[in-house]
Amino acid sequence: MKLLIFSGALWSIGILTAAAQTKPVAYPKLSKTLDSLAYVDQWPMQQLFKQLPDSAGRNLVQVETDNFARHQPILEKIVRQVGYPGFRQVGEKSSNNFWLLVQHADAYPAFQRQILQLMLPEVKRKNASPINYAYLTDRVAINSGQPEEYGTQVVYEGPGIGKAVPKSLRDPKSVDKRRAAIGMEPLQKYLDMMSNMHKEMNTPKPAAL
Repeated sequence: MKLLIFSGALWSIGILTAAAQTKPVAYPKLSKTLDSLAYVDQWPMQQLFKQLPDSAGRNLVQVETDNFARHQPILEKIVRQVGYPGFRQVGEKSSNNFWLLVQHADAYPAFQRQILQLMLPEVKRKNASPINYAYLTDRVAINSGQPEEYGTQVVYEGPGIGKAVPKSLRDPKSVDKRRAAIGMEPLQKYLDMMSNMHKEMNTPKPAAL
């Protein structure tokens, strides 16, 4: 059986989009656009997680890759027009969706670095999530051949389907202090969650009767 491997960022969207927009935003149309893009972004991974085939017989991993590439020019246009779309611009849910889309732009590392730079002052203004910033920090580090700060990007090692471990990690002894400083759970708790999700994703489901 081919193992399906995913990173932590892919499934955080399930939590991030749970709450509806409750405050007026500066760009309501952009908010809807970002929510629509995020839905398309997540759909293939949700099907893979549920072990459901595509009704058209497509390779869902390739569909996911194609979606990322199709969304990239849209994201670049958004940044040119409004800068970083934070909570006050598009609402918390849609801003988190923008971050998720950038998180998946691994084929465009320069763009990810640009967004990371734009995001930092917004985090300081409480206009963007510090936890999202941590995920993107690690993604940019990995894509640049550098060690992670927070251990969010994982691989699976060991017998069977393996257990989640950080791809690389700077100063592992201090990682929980860095994570706690921005409101993240201890690293081992996160790794256990990722291992459990990986196991569920790769355990064959019983055939329907």
